[in-house]
Amino acid sequence: MRTKLSAYKFKRIAKESLRNSLRLHSDSILLYVSGSFPSAFQLSVLAMEELAKAQWVDHYYYSAVTNEGFPDADFEQEWLSLLYFHPEKQFAFVARNIFEYSPKLVRFIKSRKLEHKKQQAVYVGLERVGRKVDTNSRISTPMRIKEHDAKQIISLVNQEFVDIYNLITLNDMYFGIAELDTIINPDEHQFIFAWPHKSGLKSRRYRKQHIAKSA
Repeated sequence: MRTKLSAYKFKRIAKESLRNSLRLHSDSILLYVSGSFPSAFQLSVLAMEELAKAQWVDHYYYSAVTNEGFPDADFEQEWLSLLYFHPEKQFAFVARNIFEYSPKLVRFIKSRKLEHKKQQAVYVGLERVGRKVDTNSRISTPMRIKEHDAKQIISLVNQEFVDIYNLITLNDMYFGIAELDTIINPDEHQFIFAWPHKSGLKSRRYRKQHIAKSA
């Protein structure tokens, strides 16, 4: 019985995750246009997670193939478990080019506040302190997620898709798994290139802020 993922499954997970992220991103835009901002926000964060998963699996596979081979089964299991942990995938989204993202956004993700906000976009409830529910806290409803929240996160994810496509166009490749390079295209995903907004959360100007903070 096989104890590790096959090459086929690595490639399939990466490919289907990328396709799914595009589907979720498209749906988040449709919900945004219809005025359903909490649901648009939630789906956009899920699109972020699926895109990060595709990139993460691609990097893991390509690094193993081009270097010293795949780690042992125990390590692989530990790594695979991270793909089911939402805050890890959210951080993986910014981790590859962390100096180009707003330090405030990076802190927001690392502190798991983005995951908390994603949950707020779906459920009505009270705040929790540890394992206890704070009965004195304000009741949270999805309607606290506003148009700006949805627009900003959609714009952030959209910019990543555009940046990836531009790199593929410039270099004839981006992903280590070559099949992934053909998935994002203007004919099928025109909505990406038609999105008119910017997030303001990704720019090379943030490099100076990161460097100043670490100095």
